[in-house]
Amino acid sequence: MSLDVVWQLAGLGIVVIVLNALFKAAGRDELAWLVSLAGLALFMILVLQVVARLFQAVRQTFGM
Repeated sequence: MSLDVVWQLAGLGIVVIVLNALFKAAGRDELAWLVSLAGLALFMILVLQVVARLFQAVRQTFGM
Protein backbone atom coordinates (compact mmCIF):
# COMPACT_ATOMS: atom_id res chain seq x y z
CA MET A 1 0.00 0.00 0.00
CA SER A 2 1.35 3.38 -0.91
CA LEU A 3 1.03 6.64 0.94
CA ASP A 4 -1.69 7.92 -1.39
CA VAL A 5 -4.41 7.27 1.17
CA VAL A 6 -2.46 9.12 3.85
CA TRP A 7 -2.06 12.13 1.58
CA GLN A 8 -5.75 12.03 0.67
CA LEU A 9 -6.75 11.96 4.34
CA ALA A 10 -4.35 14.78 5.16
CA GLY A 11 -5.66 16.88 2.28
CA LEU A 12 -9.23 16.22 3.31
CA GLY A 13 -8.43 17.27 6.87
CA ILE A 14 -6.80 20.49 5.73
CA VAL A 15 -9.72 21.39 3.46
CA VAL A 16 -12.25 20.68 6.22
CA ILE A 17 -10.30 22.75 8.76
CA VAL A 18 -9.98 25.72 6.39
CA LEU A 19 -13.64 25.65 5.35
CA ASN A 20 -14.74 25.21 8.95
CA ALA A 21 -12.68 28.24 10.04
CA LEU A 22 -13.98 30.36 7.15
CA PHE A 23 -17.61 29.55 7.88
CA LYS A 24 -17.20 30.14 11.61
CA ALA A 25 -15.52 33.49 10.97
CA ALA A 26 -18.41 34.46 8.70
CA GLY A 27 -20.90 33.57 11.43
CA ARG A 28 -22.26 30.55 9.56
CA ASP A 29 -21.91 27.99 12.34
CA GLU A 30 -24.50 25.69 10.78
CA LEU A 31 -22.49 25.40 7.56
CA ALA A 32 -19.30 24.91 9.55
CA TRP A 33 -20.94 22.00 11.37
CA LEU A 34 -22.20 20.58 8.07
CA VAL A 35 -18.72 20.78 6.53
CA SER A 36 -17.28 18.95 9.54
CA LEU A 37 -19.94 16.26 9.26
CA ALA A 38 -19.35 15.83 5.53
CA GLY A 39 -15.59 15.64 6.13
CA LEU A 40 -16.12 12.94 8.75
CA ALA A 41 -18.30 10.97 6.33
CA LEU A 42 -15.68 11.18 3.57
CA PHE A 43 -12.97 10.20 6.06
CA MET A 44 -14.94 7.14 7.11
CA ILE A 45 -15.55 6.12 3.48
CA LEU A 46 -11.82 6.32 2.69
CA VAL A 47 -10.88 4.37 5.82
CA LEU A 48 -13.51 1.69 5.15
CA GLN A 49 -12.10 1.22 1.64
CA VAL A 50 -8.64 0.65 3.10
CA VAL A 51 -10.00 -1.83 5.66
CA ALA A 52 -11.89 -3.68 2.91
CA ARG A 53 -8.67 -3.99 0.91
CA LEU A 54 -6.90 -5.29 4.02
CA PHE A 55 -9.53 -7.98 4.58
CA GLN A 56 -9.38 -8.94 0.90
CA ALA A 57 -5.60 -9.33 1.14
CA VAL A 58 -5.96 -11.48 4.28
CA ARG A 59 -8.54 -13.68 2.53
CA GLN A 60 -6.26 -14.15 -0.47
CA THR A 61 -3.29 -14.90 1.75
CA PHE A 62 -5.04 -17.62 3.68
CA GLY A 63 -7.05 -18.92 0.70
CA MET A 64 -10.47 -18.25 2.16
